[in-house]
Amino acid sequence: MLSEERSDFARTQTTVLRYERYRDGESTIVDRPWVLHWYTRSGFESLAAAAGLIAVSALETPGASDLQFRLQAAG
Repeated sequence: MLSEERSDFARTQTTVLRYERYRDGESTIVDRPWVLHWYTRSGFESLAAAAGLIAVSALETPGASDLQFRLQAAG
């Protein structure tokens, strides 16, 4: 991990990771951002609907604001 930046306003956390590969005496080094985005319940349900899915249940994590959704194909 090279760096990490969190934006509560944008609801994202970006971590820059370095990947290194050594093969046949040569090395390849690539830095890539890994973006984690969190959504409100209604925002996630809208994304699921746009993908043709519906949330059939939501399980709350005790003591946290996390939700786990069970999705199925709409229609």
